[in-house]
Amino acid sequence: MFVISPKHIVTALVVSAFFASTGFAAPHKMGVKKSVKMSKAKTQMTHQKSEALEQPAANMSEEELFKMALESKNISMDGKTLTDKRDGKKYSIEIRGDKAWMKKNLAFSISTPRQCLMENEDFCKKYGRFYSHQEANKACPAGWHLPDDGEWRDYQKDRSKLDWKDLGQGGCKDWDGYCESSTTGHYWSASTVKKNTGRSWEFKSEAKSINRTDESASKGLYVRCVADLR
Repeated sequence: MFVISPKHIVTALVVSAFFASTGFAAPHKMGVKKSVKMSKAKTQMTHQKSEALEQPAANMSEEELFKMALESKNISMDGKTLTDKRDGKKYSIEIRGDKAWMKKNLAFSISTPRQCLMENEDFCKKYGRFYSHQEANKACPAGWHLPDDGEWRDYQKDRSKLDWKDLGQGGCKDWDGYCESSTTGHYWSASTVKKNTGRSWEFKSEAKSINRTDESASKGLYVRCVADLR
């Protein structure tokens, strides 16, 4: 037979007095169950909110989704013009599959006229600006990016679609001078293969040929930004 000793009675009284004085309720199984139920309810509410946010996009037509993508990239509804909201400059673009490409070189100012061919601002207006590889990786507007080597490879596959005259001009800026500017144009990709270099693409308008090279990261090349529409 189990006998409750005076020692057990005193211990129980002390524990009861502690919870009563602190305002805490003694733990019990019902409290644990209630906590688990509340946690499950919060999780369910989170899932419901997430589904509610995704539902409008899921119910949109392809045309509506496309228009929403254009708007998010600051592209006109006709899909022809990008407006860079940082400086208000506008660029003609072309849509290839699920990507939008700038058809003109980026002209967003990061530094001084040293970004221009012959350090002449008129050439910046005509050809766009030169960027080092580090600058190029940060130069594109929000929602756009510097194309990597694979994206450039896909872009130039069908050479009959290339605007050779526009791509093949402006040259580049080397540490001791400039590349030939009337028949060549040099462009950065986001890819790096060798240390202190960046993968570049050179377009030659007269020969209608393309060179893919690794250039010093400090060299000044042009930037064509690209945006994912899906």
